[in-house]
Amino acid sequence: MPLNITRFKKIPELVKLLSLLTSLTLLIYLGTIKFRPPGMSVIWFTIGCSIVFDICTIAVLLKEYDVSIMAIRMLPYAAIECVGSILGLIFYVISTAISISSEEVTDDFGFMVVAIFCFISSLIHVSNLIVNIRRWNNGSHHLNPAGVYEYSNYGSEA
Repeated sequence: MPLNITRFKKIPELVKLLSLLTSLTLLIYLGTIKFRPPGMSVIWFTIGCSIVFDICTIAVLLKEYDVSIMAIRMLPYAAIECVGSILGLIFYVISTAISISSEEVTDDFGFMVVAIFCFISSLIHVSNLIVNIRRWNNGSHHLNPAGVYEYSNYGSEA
C-alpha cells in the first residue's frame, strides 16, 4: 500500500504536522535553557509523549489505517485521537503553568517562550479534539440506523 502524502494538505491532518513541529521546536528550545528548576521533568515528559503520539498518528494517517481498521476493541480511530488530544491538552496546560512560574523564579525569558509554545500546542490539541469529536459523532450515528433494532414487546399484538 503506497503512502498517501496528499492527505496532509487538508486541515485536520495538517494539525498533526503542526503539533509535531511545535513539539520539536519546544524540544530544541528547552534544551538550550541552562537553568533547570523543579518541575521541568513534566515538560520533558509532555514533549516526549507528544512527539511519540504524533509520529504514531502520522504513520497511521500515512498508511490510511484510520479508515480501514477499527483500532482497539471496536473503538474508532477518532476516539483514540480524542483521548490523546485530551491528555496532550492537560499536560500542555500544566507545562504552560510550570514554564510561567519558572520564568518568575529565574527571570529567564526562555521560559516565557517555552510557555508560549506550550500554549500554542495546547490550542493545537483543542482544535484536534474538536475535529475528532465531530468525526466520531458523524461516524457513530451510522452504526445503529433508525428502525433496525426496534423489536415489538412480547405481549403486544402488532
